[in-house]
Amino acid sequence: MSARDNILNRVRDAVRTLAPRPPEPSASPIWPPVGDLEARFREEFTLLRGEVVESLPEFLAGFAKIATDGSELAGVGNAPVREADLGVTACECLVAQTGSVVVTCRSAAERALSALPPVHLVMARRGQIVLDLDAAIAVLRRRYDDSVPSLVSVISGPSRTADIEKVLVMGAHGPKRLALYFIE
Repeated sequence: MSARDNILNRVRDAVRTLAPRPPEPSASPIWPPVGDLEARFREEFTLLRGEVVESLPEFLAGFAKIATDGSELAGVGNAPVREADLGVTACECLVAQTGSVVVTCRSAAERALSALPPVHLVMARRGQIVLDLDAAIAVLRRRYDDSVPSLVSVISGPSRTADIEKVLVMGAHGPKRLALYFIE
């Protein structure tokens, strides 16, 4: 028998054998329960190497060129995005279960603020924290109805990849640092 025939016979035998049925889904939740949304968000966000900024003036002092969408930091920085050390944006909401930040953009210029500078600072309010991605999608639907912006990003920590030799590289496809400041 040729190697080809041997392989084809094994494939035929495998196709005749029924695969075992998967177990029935469990009623138990996938995610552990969340009590304090802000505490859970902070925990998950920092596990993803996000930084929660406590003193905004101290944090901003470390940057020479700041680009902002103007929504939360009026009068601070007006550097072109390509030259900026820091990009500052608002967000739609924060997801407690995953420590993710949800941002939307209607143009490439808006997207550049969260993607081009080496550091991305998100300005948010504590009231924007939601439990999970389902709740985040509900926020978007309520706010935008049928006209959701062309880009919705769920940012889970600074940009990273381990594609090459499984070595973690920060900032490969975006900012090396992701920071968040809660507006009082």
